[in-house]
Amino acid sequence: MSELVIACPTCAQKYRVSADRAGHRAQCKKCGQRFRIQEDQPIDDDTILGWVMEENSSDHSVLGSTSIFNGSQGSSESDKRPTLSRWRPRNPPDTPRVKFDHADDNGAHFDFSARELRYPDIRSSFPLRCVHCLAAHDLTVNLVIWQDKLARNDSFHVSELRTKAHGRLDQFLRAHKDRWFDQLEPMLVLPPPYCNPFPYFVCHKCESASELATQVVSREGQDICRIIIPSIEIAKLFFENNGGKDTPGYTMLSDSSMRLQDDKWGRLASPVRNRIAHWYKPRSGEHFLAYFRDTDFSRAETGVSGLVVTDCRLIYKKYSTLRQFDINEGGELDIKADRRDAEIHIIQKGQREATLKSNPVAASHLAKALSMMSHPWKVKVATKKSAGQ
Repeated sequence: MSELVIACPTCAQKYRVSADRAGHRAQCKKCGQRFRIQEDQPIDDDTILGWVMEENSSDHSVLGSTSIFNGSQGSSESDKRPTLSRWRPRNPPDTPRVKFDHADDNGAHFDFSARELRYPDIRSSFPLRCVHCLAAHDLTVNLVIWQDKLARNDSFHVSELRTKAHGRLDQFLRAHKDRWFDQLEPMLVLPPPYCNPFPYFVCHKCESASELATQVVSREGQDICRIIIPSIEIAKLFFENNGGKDTPGYTMLSDSSMRLQDDKWGRLASPVRNRIAHWYKPRSGEHFLAYFRDTDFSRAETGVSGLVVTDCRLIYKKYSTLRQFDINEGGELDIKADRRDAEIHIIQKGQREATLKSNPVAASHLAKALSMMSHPWKVKVATKKSAGQ
């Protein structure tokens, strides 16, 4: 069976998949980005994407499976670690413990009785993935904070709880295996049952993201807890683990997931969206198309800088520099790249040049996007020698 080597358009992680997967949607296991698999190369056989695909097939960055698909039979070696696969949440109940209310830009909203917090079932129901980007590795254990139940003047404990990680998940699993959940200690600054540990997981890239939003309201004399989960895919797994799989609410949640797959802005991880929103303000009627990060910055800083592409302009941000280029005015992309890095020069008459540090795959996606505009941009590609050559 013929194979394709594809790459995530956001982080350039490469995967090997069967050719019959062309046209299907996939999700990068490294950064969580969703994208459609394309059989054709973004520019032509001599372009930078071709260079990536010509690398040695034994390169460790090319996964030998189709594990970017939900339900795939393949799995990477890192997913076969017994310490991460041995523990599973308790079996879902026959009657759902939680109720799906709605989904919006903040995530999926769930309600449940505060009495459920007395028991470990709901508190052990988050999947072992980052709640922001679905990453499965380098996870820290955080606890859900019911801030409405903290003393109003207890600002010290509020700040402490917000910033405290309770350990690394892999260390918990190696040390305690199936009993890792029992090692978590209650938060004594909260009254019962809100003090009971309710863990969720965050990867190193999303550590600066805000904690899960929560709310406690009183209805008919009972306390009702609301929790908002940023990732719709995590929300679906959370709902399944709490018995929601065969309910009308699950159908509603799945429909919301399908709508968000076509929402390019919504597909970005929420911490990334929040950082970009500091320097990108959409105009009325403007449609967001893509974001390209600047590799001069760490992955944990994704969204602080980079390039936003809309249907009418390019918005470039780096340090204190903020520049805009009118798509309809046309211009030139001057790309200098080797197999690992790409330097993209954005040139437009009457504007100061902007330089984005990126990778070859992202550069080819940007070139393709601009070459298909109604006022095409000229694309120049040149090979640069790698350091040490």
